[in-house]
Amino acid sequence: MLRIANSIRLKIAVIVFFSTLFTMIISWSISIHFIEKFYVTHTKNSLIETYKSCNEFFSDKENIKALKRDKIVSLYGYIDNPTSASIYVIDPVNFNVYSSVKINDIATLAIQSLVQEFDVSTMKYSKTKYKIVKNVVTPAESSNHIGGSYFDLIGLLDNDFILILRTPIEQINESSIFTARLFISISAGMLIMEILIVLYISNMFSRPIIEMSRVAKRMSDLDFSVKVDVRNRDEIGDLGISINNLSSKLEKSIKDLKTANLELSNDIREKEQIEEMRSEFLSHVSHELKTPLAIIQGYAEGLKSGVADDTETMNYYCDVITDEASKMNTLVMKLINLNQIETGNDMSIEHFDITPLIRDVIKNSKILIQDRNVKIVFEEQDGVLVWADSFMIEEVITNYLSNAIHYVSKDGTIRIWYEKKENTLRVNVYNDGDRISQEDLEKLFIKFYKTDPARTREYGGSGIGLSIVAAIMQSHNKDYGVYNAEKGVVFFFEVDTQSIV
Repeated sequence: MLRIANSIRLKIAVIVFFSTLFTMIISWSISIHFIEKFYVTHTKNSLIETYKSCNEFFSDKENIKALKRDKIVSLYGYIDNPTSASIYVIDPVNFNVYSSVKINDIATLAIQSLVQEFDVSTMKYSKTKYKIVKNVVTPAESSNHIGGSYFDLIGLLDNDFILILRTPIEQINESSIFTARLFISISAGMLIMEILIVLYISNMFSRPIIEMSRVAKRMSDLDFSVKVDVRNRDEIGDLGISINNLSSKLEKSIKDLKTANLELSNDIREKEQIEEMRSEFLSHVSHELKTPLAIIQGYAEGLKSGVADDTETMNYYCDVITDEASKMNTLVMKLINLNQIETGNDMSIEHFDITPLIRDVIKNSKILIQDRNVKIVFEEQDGVLVWADSFMIEEVITNYLSNAIHYVSKDGTIRIWYEKKENTLRVNVYNDGDRISQEDLEKLFIKFYKTDPARTREYGGSGIGLSIVAAIMQSHNKDYGVYNAEKGVVFFFEVDTQSIV
């Protein structure tokens, strides 16, 4: 309700309504005083036109003779009488009355007294041959026994006949009232029509402004995916283009700020722990390299002392040395990769769809999946946009999937699915198999930790993969972990779905 009361459309409509209503009231107040004057003036002018028509008619002696012989029964059609006034023409010699209406003796006496009262004979020597007066007639004086107020034109024709024209004032009042009512009705109709037109036009102009307000609100929530639909190249269209440009620049700036903020946060945290990390790193590396180095040294000394005296034994010794050297190389590369992640190098936050990324990791692991004869179920969804370093997230998914493939039960199932939360997305990787003890669950992400060292060494594991996952998720400041399910184990990690600086 508050939003409607404050809307531009309503304000424009209210302003136009009251300004138009005020103008109409003023116009009506002024007009109502002039309508009656207009009808009075029009009636008097019409009486004068009737006087001229009568003067022309009675100037013709043949017309008078025809009236005396009753060949002309009514003056209707002979006299131009726009007001339908009652016409009384009096012959001053014998006081014959020629009338357009029937009159009785009382009316005749009233007309005679009216002529005597205004002394019509004196008009013969004046420039004005007629005068218009307002009279009140009683029912007894009226020919139809109906009294009222009248405009009377009393004049003298060129043949010295006396003319009396009478038209009721009530007719003027009725016309004035009718015109006033008609004016009010038309004004009210025009006012309603104008309000509807104003509402339509204001809605047409306010719609893009409302759309831009919605986009601006989404931008204030740091959602820059929505854009203003610019349809017109006017001032409002220019504003829409400016908002779209602002949105794009803000999105880029927030991306850069988020990357810089994460890097700064990681730098501060990593610098405080760098000495401890180096000490721990050297301790674990020396421990992990000691066994393969001892094996390489033992087999090399065996070759040197001639223990392998045939080709097959020599090849076996060489294969062992090569295999252990390869494991050492893999370990060193993973340690280098882990060190780069922990120091925050090459961190780049992007806005990308995570579903195609997971599809590619599954595709790249197809041979391992087939070798293990396991079923993989990916409950994928399209258009799942996240904010993260895509290369690092791919490393997390690869390590989780590799771990699941190596520990899934025979002919078991690996399942990957999403859980959407407020501003975050959780990715889960489940595999059928043995559950992990609570003690081991708490240590899985520690560098070089192995729940089953013999089995880990069997497939070439170094205990670095999950520590890489931990380092990546810590650099993103997001949650990760593992828990036991009913028939297996679930590893998970979370990423942002909304850009938050």
